[in-house]
Amino acid sequence: MSDNDTISLAVWDVPMPVTAGEKFAVKIGAKSSSRRELDGYRVAVTDAEGVLAASGALGQAPLPGTEALYWTMLEVTAPVRQTGEYEVRLIPGATIDEAVATRFSVAIAPKPEHKLRVTITERDSAEALGDVEIRLGPFHARTDKSGRAELQLCKGDYQLQLWRTAHIAQPQPISIKGDTSLELTMVHVPEEHPDARWVR
Repeated sequence: MSDNDTISLAVWDVPMPVTAGEKFAVKIGAKSSSRRELDGYRVAVTDAEGVLAASGALGQAPLPGTEALYWTMLEVTAPVRQTGEYEVRLIPGATIDEAVATRFSVAIAPKPEHKLRVTITERDSAEALGDVEIRLGPFHARTDKSGRAELQLCKGDYQLQLWRTAHIAQPQPISIKGDTSLELTMVHVPEEHPDARWVR
C-alpha cells in the first residue's frame, strides 16, 4: 500500500438484536482512496477474544451506486455469553503492506422462547390491516395482507407499539409469559392529520 493510498472499511446491514448463539449476516466493504480495484481481497472478522468468526473475499464489482466500494456478505455466529463486539480487518497480501481495521457491535438477545400472534384490523371498518409495523422492545414484525404477524420473543414485559400511515393506535403494555394471541385495532385518521404520518 503506497503512502498516498489508504483503504477504508465499512460494515452495514447489521441486524439488531441478534439471537445468542445463532448466525447473522453482515455486509462488509472496502474502498481504496485511489479507487483501485479490490476484488478478491480478503477480509476477516474476529470476536472480542480475537477468535476468527468469519472470513471471505470481496466481490468482483463495486456496490451499485458507489464508485469503488468492493463488498461481500459474511455470516457470523453471535456469542452466547460474551459481548457482541467484533473487529473487521483487511487480510494483508502481496500488494498490501498493512491491514486497516474497523469495529462493529451487536446487541445480544436471549433465544426467544415464545410466540406472539397478532391480528390487526381497522376499528371502524373491521378490515384487515397489512403493512403495520409492530414493535416490542428489540423485537419487531410487519403484518401481511391478512393483518396477521407472528413474533418470536422472550418472556418479559414490553410496550407494544403499532405504526401505519394514516392510522394511529395507543402504545400498550403487554406481559409475555407464554405463547400469546392478540387481536388489535387501529383508528384511521385523515392524511392531513399530524399523526397520520410517522418517520422511522
